[in-house]
Amino acid sequence: MDNNKMMLIYGLEEDERAFLDTMIEELELPSYKVIKKNMASMKVRDIIDGPILDTYDKQLPDEKVILFNNFTDYELDTAIRTIRSNKNIKPILAVVTPTSTDWEFHYLLEHLMEEREQARRYMQQRAQG
Repeated sequence: MDNNKMMLIYGLEEDERAFLDTMIEELELPSYKVIKKNMASMKVRDIIDGPILDTYDKQLPDEKVILFNNFTDYELDTAIRTIRSNKNIKPILAVVTPTSTDWEFHYLLEHLMEEREQARRYMQQRAQG
């Protein structure tokens, strides 16, 4: 499983990928694989294992996501702290789980966006009251 240690990234711009490239090199972290819009219906497991298949039947929103697969706790903590220290990058950060690995990427992305909105509403309610 260690050979599948990687980040999966979606929606990041060239300068954001350059930031990740520097972070990976300086902190000796696992590299990443880019998820493209034509991979929407691929299962996360298949994206990790490759080969990439074009599946144009789903639309993906313009979001930024970084998924961590098989990172150690240290690698995960280091990567998240470094990414969050860059105020110009605001991706959804998540860990690939045994459940989510069997989900199609578009479904996982929808799920992560719903979780983010629930968290925002919760924080707003706490701030108001």
